[in-house]
Amino acid sequence: MYTIMVVDDNETELVIAQKSLEKDYQIIPMNNSKSALTRLAKSTIMPDLIILDIAMPGINGFEMITRLKTSEKTKDIPVLFLSGDKENNTELEAYRLGAVDFMRKPIMADLLRKRVELQIDLLEYKKSISQQTAGLQQTANYYAQNAMRLEYFIIGIITDLIAEKDPYTGAHCVCVSKYMEILLKEMLMSGINYGIDGNDFELILLSSRLHDMGKIGVPDSVLQKPGKFTDEEFMAMKMHTVLAANAIQKYAYLLPNSKFLSYTYQLARYHHERFDGKGYPDGLQGQNIPILARILSVADVYEALTSERSYKKAMPHEQAYNIITQGAGVQFDPQVVAAFQRVHNDIYEASKTLKQQLYSPVPQGVPQGTMQR
Repeated sequence: MYTIMVVDDNETELVIAQKSLEKDYQIIPMNNSKSALTRLAKSTIMPDLIILDIAMPGINGFEMITRLKTSEKTKDIPVLFLSGDKENNTELEAYRLGAVDFMRKPIMADLLRKRVELQIDLLEYKKSISQQTAGLQQTANYYAQNAMRLEYFIIGIITDLIAEKDPYTGAHCVCVSKYMEILLKEMLMSGINYGIDGNDFELILLSSRLHDMGKIGVPDSVLQKPGKFTDEEFMAMKMHTVLAANAIQKYAYLLPNSKFLSYTYQLARYHHERFDGKGYPDGLQGQNIPILARILSVADVYEALTSERSYKKAMPHEQAYNIITQGAGVQFDPQVVAAFQRVHNDIYEASKTLKQQLYSPVPQGVPQGTMQR
């Protein structure tokens, strides 16, 4: 049952209003504004509607509605004004202050019931819309969660396939994503972020897990070769960037405007581009390389330098740090290198933990090469 507070210093009018409405509503009669405001301040349950006389001693109706509308607790309670004043300006002022309706005295019971009924119907309608909106929001949240699960599903399948084909590449992708997390967070916090949307932080990191997904299409004889590549083999290895990008582009129409696909495409295709334009596959230069790929490039090279492979020894952190620092403006974006210099100790600590967890020892007796892949 809806609750209505009636505030009127005229005892006769107060009784008429109460008798007119008490059959269908719970009525709270109040004979002055001060008492009404005190009750509202102490109550935890608000009335659904306030019927308020204007001309009252002390705090009149206009002053009371002003207090109601400036309080978080009562600002949304609809107010129906009663007034014996015949002036149109009084009615206009009532609506200006936020009244939902205005009735002239003396009270006519049938008319009051009808006016109140209209306001209650409006409250019912608003409640229905609110429930529908909540239902739609719940549905939207459900689909959003499913979309995120699908992204994790795709990433899980592809990274597992990469790991089956080349265990080192699978572990490499996890490490690179962690180093990128540290770098990206530093850049976002420093404000030098080239317009990266911080709200997409987690999505970008998910996408970075797939930067080497194109290696699934590289022949095993090349991917697993223990030693230096021939020119032909190196060309085949470099194709992993294009293979991934082409596959994403081929099916991107199924998810138009997907940020996940956009980020994954950028990172997969461009993470081997160089700041000086001598990288691959497109020979992009400087800021023509997407910023996320420029960040990933530093994380990717650091991981490659500091990891042991069947074809090379792991490089100490200090040596890898120097190589990356010297590559600023040549292989790497100087701003990204500056961020790397600020957080390189964090990256080093993360690398020690991850390598213990992910990498098994390199088999003994395997030829050692020199080519970084």
